[in-house]
Amino acid sequence: MREKVTIFPLRYPALMFLRQIFFLGLAILFLSFPAGSLSAEDDQKRIPRGGCPDLIDLIKELTPVVVNISIERHLLQNTSSPPALFRSSRGGAEDLSRGKEKFQTDSLGSGFICDTAGNIVTNAHVVEGAGKILVTFSTGKVVPAKIISVHPKVDLALIRVTPPYPLQKAKIGNSSEVEVGEWVLAVGNPFGLGRTVTVGIVSGKGRFIGLGPDDDFIQTDASINPGNSGGPLFNMAGEVIGVNTAMIAVGKGIGFSIPANHVSELLKAPVVSDQAFRGWLGIFVEDLTDEKASTLGLNVQSGTLVDEVLSSSPAQEAGLRKGDLILDAAGTPISNGRHLSKVIAGSKPGDLMKMTVLRENRKRSVDVVIGRTPE
Repeated sequence: MREKVTIFPLRYPALMFLRQIFFLGLAILFLSFPAGSLSAEDDQKRIPRGGCPDLIDLIKELTPVVVNISIERHLLQNTSSPPALFRSSRGGAEDLSRGKEKFQTDSLGSGFICDTAGNIVTNAHVVEGAGKILVTFSTGKVVPAKIISVHPKVDLALIRVTPPYPLQKAKIGNSSEVEVGEWVLAVGNPFGLGRTVTVGIVSGKGRFIGLGPDDDFIQTDASINPGNSGGPLFNMAGEVIGVNTAMIAVGKGIGFSIPANHVSELLKAPVVSDQAFRGWLGIFVEDLTDEKASTLGLNVQSGTLVDEVLSSSPAQEAGLRKGDLILDAAGTPISNGRHLSKVIAGSKPGDLMKMTVLRENRKRSVDVVIGRTPE
């Protein structure tokens, strides 16, 4: 026998009353919330930490510290050409005859003022082989400059002008505190167009792109183009955290900046024959892989193997040998060859560095007097 089900129609008086009470309660609950509070809370979750940057005032503040750089090169001067990846300056083609000398209008780049005395940081490849260097300030004032020093292992140079008026200097930040994802500004002179600002984020840190043993680039998607070389990469505090240097021609949004901590090294280094020399050991090394460690019968997972010792080098004079496994340098455990290179390069010629090496499965202490980087 089918069970009888009773259905109460909504027009039934008692239920109609309850229905009205229910919807009235919902209305009161809805009106008790401030208008837009839920959507504002949801929107807040979508805003990046620190909020979307408003760059207008920041750009106005930073503009005076950025300069445009142009040079004229001696056509007969034999200068080395940096790798294509490095060449983010723009070469020209206009020949100018001056007596018996010929010049080429070349290399439009960028730079930034690092002190009020007229010192300016740029890329070494921007001013390489320069017969004449001209610096254009944000006011349009053009003055000549001369090279003061060059960072021998990082593509940086220090040039100097006689200040035409009181100069505003850039604030140099600590690039070791840079975080992937933070907002950055690139300012420079791309394609000779004049002062140009691009914005993006830090896309990566510690990038090794094969330009040298000291590669430690900051990667950014802020647009970097020919002519941006030597220009600053700013954080949102208005601090220089990098020097825009390289780009991948076939890539979109892949640019590289030298960490600003190398700028601090350049500014502190002595000026000797236009070179700011860094520490040098004089060895070639090979990273220790699991397979290599097994072949050599080693039970360690860190350090770097000496593959070759150059003659008349600090390493040879200290007694380092091919096959030595360098475990420690200056009290710092060494993880690989790049790590050792940074430790050595960060020292000064003449420094005494204690190293721990593994030779024939025995740890030995070696004292090395750091040499000067060969020209």
